[in-house]
Amino acid sequence: MQLYKEATRTIQRFKECCGLLRFHQTLRRHKSSRYSDTLNLPNTSFELWGAGNREQSVQSACGFSELYAWQRDSLREKNFTLHDGPPYANGDVHVGHALNKILKDIINRYKLMRGYKVHYVPGWDCHGLPIELKALTESKEDFRKLSALQIRNQARKFALKAIESQMTAFKRWGIMADWDNCYYTFDKEYEASQLQLFHDMYQKGFIYRDVKPVNWSPSSRTALAEAELEYNPHHISPAIYVKFSIHAPSTLLADALGNTDNAAVVIWTTTPWTIPANQAVCYMADKDYCLLECKGTDDRLIIASDRVADLKEVWGRDLRIITTFSGRCLEGCSLYHPLDPCHHVPLLAANHVKMGLGTGLIHTAPAHGAEDYGVAIQHNLKVTCQVDSEGFYTDDVREELRGKNVLLDANQTVIDMLASSKNLLHQEDYEHSYPYDWRTKKPIIIRASKQWFINTASLRDTASECLDEIDMRPVYGRATMRTQLAARTFWCISRQRVWGVPIPVVYNKHTDEPILTKELVDHVTDLVMHHGSDCWWKLSKDKIVPQNILNQFDLCLDDVVLGEDILDIWFDSGTSWSHVLKDAGHQADVYIEGEDQYGAWFQTSLLTSVAAQGTAPYRSVLVHGFALDAEGRKMSKSLGNVVNPDVIVGGGKNKKKEPAYGADVLRWRMADSDWMGRINVGPDLFAMTNQNIIKLRNTFRYFLGNLSDFKPSEGAVETTPLDRYMLHLLHEYSDHVTRAYEDYEFSEVTRSAMDLVHNKISSFYLETVKDRLYCERGDSEKRRSCQTVLHHMLEVISRSLAPIVPHLAEEVHLHYSKQQEGTLSQSGKYLPSILIFVEFKDNTKFWEILKIGSIGILYRSVFKSGWTTPDPEWYQPHLANQWDALTVLRETFHSAIQAPKSREYDVSIYTQDAQVLHLLQLLQEEKTSCESDLSEFLMSSFTTVAMGTPPLDIPDGCKLVSTELPIPDDMTKLMTCSLVIQPATHFRCNRCRKHTAMEANRLCVRCTSSLTQGWE
Repeated sequence: MQLYKEATRTIQRFKECCGLLRFHQTLRRHKSSRYSDTLNLPNTSFELWGAGNREQSVQSACGFSELYAWQRDSLREKNFTLHDGPPYANGDVHVGHALNKILKDIINRYKLMRGYKVHYVPGWDCHGLPIELKALTESKEDFRKLSALQIRNQARKFALKAIESQMTAFKRWGIMADWDNCYYTFDKEYEASQLQLFHDMYQKGFIYRDVKPVNWSPSSRTALAEAELEYNPHHISPAIYVKFSIHAPSTLLADALGNTDNAAVVIWTTTPWTIPANQAVCYMADKDYCLLECKGTDDRLIIASDRVADLKEVWGRDLRIITTFSGRCLEGCSLYHPLDPCHHVPLLAANHVKMGLGTGLIHTAPAHGAEDYGVAIQHNLKVTCQVDSEGFYTDDVREELRGKNVLLDANQTVIDMLASSKNLLHQEDYEHSYPYDWRTKKPIIIRASKQWFINTASLRDTASECLDEIDMRPVYGRATMRTQLAARTFWCISRQRVWGVPIPVVYNKHTDEPILTKELVDHVTDLVMHHGSDCWWKLSKDKIVPQNILNQFDLCLDDVVLGEDILDIWFDSGTSWSHVLKDAGHQADVYIEGEDQYGAWFQTSLLTSVAAQGTAPYRSVLVHGFALDAEGRKMSKSLGNVVNPDVIVGGGKNKKKEPAYGADVLRWRMADSDWMGRINVGPDLFAMTNQNIIKLRNTFRYFLGNLSDFKPSEGAVETTPLDRYMLHLLHEYSDHVTRAYEDYEFSEVTRSAMDLVHNKISSFYLETVKDRLYCERGDSEKRRSCQTVLHHMLEVISRSLAPIVPHLAEEVHLHYSKQQEGTLSQSGKYLPSILIFVEFKDNTKFWEILKIGSIGILYRSVFKSGWTTPDPEWYQPHLANQWDALTVLRETFHSAIQAPKSREYDVSIYTQDAQVLHLLQLLQEEKTSCESDLSEFLMSSFTTVAMGTPPLDIPDGCKLVSTELPIPDDMTKLMTCSLVIQPATHFRCNRCRKHTAMEANRLCVRCTSSLTQGWE
């Protein structure tokens, strides 16, 4: 009693301190009729509408922010690690973030409920050109006047702002994570760990420096990895056919042609600007070539025989084959360079020559193509790049070309020069797929430069073997990763920018030789640990390069220069496993990211891990698709189809047009999609999702309302046959969704839940048992049997959906705990729980649990109480066949009348089959009854079961219908069953409204007993 007085005083003080307008206590609402107050009507404060506006209050009341730390501190033997691929810190969240983070959270919450200790540290990718460019764009200063440190400071501020915005959104979505210990790729410790891994790979020979043609972005002035490219399928290039006249034919070619006067090989290229860099022409040795005569000209042209028909049409010329010869005849020939007759280039055999396009002869510029470079290495050709970092020709070229931009005016200049030298045979526009810088959205070039590389060719065999040992979903992802690994012979990891981790190397400025010793890297790592990577630009050179290191090379400080390259951001993020997964043995249970990460984070993480430790950094890789609009289109501002997750959750400016659905609607939509394929989102789809959530809430509300007087701790009662069947369905559902979670098939969870709730519970079970719930005596065994089922339904369904809709699950359990006898206190005793519903002056609302005196009333989160564990005795598969047969009987009865008025009819069931009779008698032992399980199931007033056939003389007003019931022991066999349906023969009971009263304006026997509690 003293406890309740103290609680009352606490509540009063709470009201006074908060300045509340109203303090709500939900009262039972009864219909104003004679017997309504005698019915067991639902009673709950659980609200149907406005859930999105209460979610943050639910997060607060249910300890969302403390859940991760709680489970890390708990004594659990099993561990589960999901490694977070770091999102890029360059802007606000989009629906792709929502898809990725929600899928991860569903997995983590499920594992938590299954008893695992979850390790999930969220991270951010903070370096790189996009952040640098955005920071410079937002700055009002001229970036050309900014120092490296000023640019880095602005980039850091921009990244921090984006991180704060994204983190706020992730928390609002209910993401459970170690928010106090996130990892950021610009953290001192992270950068230091990365430098050590870099040097480890260098010492093992996997990292080297070389001059190679690489993807180069003139618009960004840096090298790019393949993962940093996107392809424009409608790029237009000037395609030209160019003549290389024969300078010195081989003996075989001279014999084959007889006369080589005016003979020229023809090449095709879509990059005219590379012609000045030509060092050779390649051919296919095992293909046939021919000498063509071009009517109306003196041209005698050599092309592949396979290309004659196509080129005759392309050129629009009358071509005549003079002779055909083997490609081997071209070996040893030299050609005049079409722009410099004093420069002779060789004809070389090569395997990369293709016959599907062009002429069967390939123009080769080693500084501007990977295959060209390979030919140059094989034949010792010069690799000279005459294009600078911004795409302009250097001064090493002919005067006409100097200062021309290779992506702007250089192409036309070269074409004009070829025309002047009479070596331009044909020109046309060519539409094709061309690589663009994913950041600036401008075309790139292939350009040779000195860069740092990882020798991926030496890693890919081991990496491919590691892929055999991991669980990859979808399964074809393994082949996709293998294909991309096979195509990647090297990985350029150096970038010519300032916002990133510096490559810890110094160069001998006389020889350009790199100095990259363990002593130097350890020293730089120590500096980074204390000062961050800014030290590379902030400290003096003597602080970065100690004299003892210089002494090893007999150099002084003036003999060396600091490297100016930074590491590729894919190396940044690709080494995250080494820093974040230390406690997990440097291997995660799951990586899950989008399909664009096959050749990106999945691959870079694999390569660095294989190089460092010989294994993959993950046991499972899950790959989700992209989020598209409702019509399957990519979202873009120009189409006006961008879905903002913040608007879905919190609503837009116009709340009627863009209502605040809340995070659970966003989460359900992501889970409900086939996440391994394309995920469609849009306003209408979210509205439909919201309706599904409302249906769930309505069902939970019904559960809670009818469990307001139920005490699970009280003794068990014998359940009815229908209730046992529903428990069997619940067991099947629980097993099914558990398997679905294990297989990451979250859409199967949502589908199964909606099927169970809508088709089996709401429209079937709850309609059937409503009379029992409302009209039976409150403590009757029949009613308690039903409440027991509702209790288990609430527990199983809410727990099974908790990983997907945690706010809904917690809110349900918060309300349910209020309705029970008490909440477990810190002392282990049960105390009455007091849940208050508060509305402030600004109409904001929240739930809270009061602390009564010194004893805190605890709410045990649904995530702390474990996974759904149905009783094995619920599983009775034989019941499924029985109730399938009975359902046919019910549907026959209801279809013969208007189902809602089934209580106005009596029904007599006749059968000549002993098995059917036995089945019916399981639900009704008496011949005729109005209170049997069969009457309840059929929702009739009186029900009669008889062996035999119906009478021949059916009274007027009655209906005779027949149906075939499957035999439960053999569902392939059917037995005829007849129903005689007649208007109810008894009077309507004013309380239960069934026609079971013996006299008019009287109650039926059951209702009389309920009101008198069994006393006469």
